[in-house]
Order: sequence, then C-alpha cells, then structure tokens
Amino acid sequence: MKTAATRFPLGFLFILSLLLSGCASYDARIEKGYDLAHLQRFFIIHNPSDNHGLDHQIAAALQARGLKVEIGPLTMMPEETQAVIVYQDRWGWDFGEHLVYLQIDAREPQKSQAFASASLVTTIPLRESSTVSVNRLIDRLFAGKKS
Repeated sequence: MKTAATRFPLGFLFILSLLLSGCASYDARIEKGYDLAHLQRFFIIHNPSDNHGLDHQIAAALQARGLKVEIGPLTMMPEETQAVIVYQDRWGWDFGEHLVYLQIDAREPQKSQAFASASLVTTIPLRESSTVSVNRLIDRLFAGKKS
C-alpha cells in the first residue's frame, strides 16, 4: 500500500517535468523564393551592445558550413556580400548569466527587411552554452520552413 508520502515525490516530479518541458522555443521562418543554401558570402553587423561575442559565434557557425563571413559595422560591408546578418539578444541572471532571447535575421545587402529569421526564446535558464544555441539557430535558418 502506497502512502501519501511516497506518492508526493512522484507526483511532484511529474508536474515539474511538465512545467520544464516547454522551457525553450526555437523557431525559423524563410520567405518564399529565398534559400540560404546557395549563398556563400555573409556579413554580420556587429552589435555594439553585445558583450558575449555572439557575432563571432554566429560567424564560426557559418564558417563551419564552409561559408565566407566578415564582421563589422555596416559601413565596412564588402561589395560581394550576398546576405547581411543582424541579431538581437537578451540575457538573464539566475546564479549566472544565461541567454534568454536571441533572434538572427538574414537580409539582402540593399534591403532592411529580413527574408529569413530564426529565434530562441527561453522561459527558464538553458544549461547549454550560447554557442550551442547559435548553432541550432543557424541550422534552422538553413533548413527553415518557407512561409
């Protein structure tokens, strides 16, 4: 016969697992007619408020795919750039700093409207490095759903 004391930990663990199951959301969107797979030259606009080196992490994820990537202010963008990458991030603190939001957008060099976007939103701290999160978002950009 089970007592209430032995059922409580199991019930608590079940409820806790349900609450934690939706803690991170990765999403990607690519406009119809666009495909990042044929692009080879990217320029990442450095975000001056980025204190975590996300621009370099994004560059490393793209370079791992064999792509040419440069980073800097918009005024330093090379003429042969095929896509411009911009990003926005937010960090939280819970006994350590952690990424709570990251959006990576790709757009044509002469346009301000993004043709591809991938985002991460967390409700609790992820126990993965920002490099892992960046790689997941880049993977989703290259395999994103057409809208």
